Amino acid sequence: MASEIRFGVQYNGVSMASIMGPIPFAQQAEQWGFDAYFVPDLETLSSLDPMTLLASVAQHTNHIMLGTGVLVVPFRSPYQVAKVAASVDILTNERLILGLGAGLLPKDFAVEQVDRRKRGKITDEALRVIRSLLAGDTVNHSGDYYEMTDTHLAPAPTRQIPIWLGGSWNDGFADAVINRVATLGDGFHPTDVPVEGYAAAISQIEGIAAGQGRDVDFDWACNMWLNIGAHKNDALAAVQSALNSRFGDDAWEAHPEDCYALGTPADCIETIERYADIGVSTFVMNVLTSPEDLLPTLETFSKEVIPHFRR
Repeated sequence: MASEIRFGVQYNGVSMASIMGPIPFAQQAEQWGFDAYFVPDLETLSSLDPMTLLASVAQHTNHIMLGTGVLVVPFRSPYQVAKVAASVDILTNERLILGLGAGLLPKDFAVEQVDRRKRGKITDEALRVIRSLLAGDTVNHSGDYYEMTDTHLAPAPTRQIPIWLGGSWNDGFADAVINRVATLGDGFHPTDVPVEGYAAAISQIEGIAAGQGRDVDFDWACNMWLNIGAHKNDALAAVQSALNSRFGDDAWEAHPEDCYALGTPADCIETIERYADIGVSTFVMNVLTSPEDLLPTLETFSKEVIPHFRR
């Protein structure tokens, strides 16, 4: 089992704003003992810009880490991503976890007028530039999508901001996702991945990184759906209903319940332990419930699940 287990919580404005605003929610999460507060990047759903939101939340919290889960790289220039990341990290006293990804939702790509078929190649090229800028390097780059000459970032961040890369499971991870994490990431932050698939991904990523001479102590994280109920099957049905409500035509079918924290608190503990046993150390709980069950679910989780891993 990973030596230190950390818990984050994701704020999804589209489903949570009617219950609690993002700043009070972050304050409550910190009070309940969550270690991190993540926000998604959802262009066409009812949600605030993630980096603007995190900068605001930082002024009203004390120590909780602040992450993007995940910022969609193809929607912004690499310089813009690096600039805003450095700014937020400075303003938050080095609390930023920079979650980045290639994006998923077709409607978001349509409104941003980005070719969804090219999102992987755009992301890989941009990530190389982003890493160099955040490292304080002077960048000279000529690629398929971006050009830079004698470009540097000022002010540069005061530390190496951790970059966690996302990934979506579809009976496996695409080779491009595995290579991206191994080559350009400091951590992995996938969604909907069974424990056996995650274990295989860890082995692949570490092997590729070692072959490239990268000595990285990867952060292994997991964005995990959470629904606490008496029975796992009922909780899974509630997750599917919430997915359909949140994403509409872009919703996808929920995987079998062993991917998620479902059922009783004891069931949730058992599921999380299975992932912790393979080395996953950060669990970002993404609540999929009816609105009225949102806060009670997180309170129960904070009182009956988190303490089990703090002994």
